[in-house]
Amino acid sequence: MHITVDTLADFFFPCQCSHCDVWDQTWICPACTSQLTLVQPSETHDIRCFSGLRALTQYSGIVKDIMHRAKYEDQPWRLTRFASAVAGHLSGNEWLDAIDVVIPMPGDPWRTWKRGYNPARVIAREVSKISQRPLAHPRAFTRTGSKPQQSLTMEERSSRYESNVFTVNEHLLGRSSKRKCLLVDDIATTGATIKAASDALVASGLSVEVLVLSVGL
Repeated sequence: MHITVDTLADFFFPCQCSHCDVWDQTWICPACTSQLTLVQPSETHDIRCFSGLRALTQYSGIVKDIMHRAKYEDQPWRLTRFASAVAGHLSGNEWLDAIDVVIPMPGDPWRTWKRGYNPARVIAREVSKISQRPLAHPRAFTRTGSKPQQSLTMEERSSRYESNVFTVNEHLLGRSSKRKCLLVDDIATTGATIKAASDALVASGLSVEVLVLSVGL
């Protein structure tokens, strides 16, 4: 029998479910997988402020729990594990062939500093691995501070962004109308953030596809 390094690694360091912590062969166990509502990333969806969005899961049940624990209970490894597990569903999607670079949605500077990481970048890193597309430099696409989403009404979320909220560093990202980027975010609700970010990227000369880990369909 041929034993590979990966086989030995799986034996000595088995995966632990991102939700229930049971030891398993994957980052999300069969019991938790059965509670997931997976969304086909080959299909696009329309939400309130944005059309043509792709998603991996529906924002409900254990997805909400994983996201909350990762973002508000200082357990970022849960998001890494979960993103790694569901990003596998991207394999074989032909639309990924046209992608040149994966760009995480920039986090609010203060919240990113306080949290210690940007959730969108965690997800984008896993997407980059699966798609085998380069991950953009952290300062290639940035944003200024803004009020937390949770403190805004639905109408305020839809209208809060100004044209100067997002900034593209053309030196780090490159400017070309022939380049297509994949903008990655954690959750899509109204789509206002995604629309503003996409507009900024398009204005810099890029073509944009959008992928979120979870969407409220």
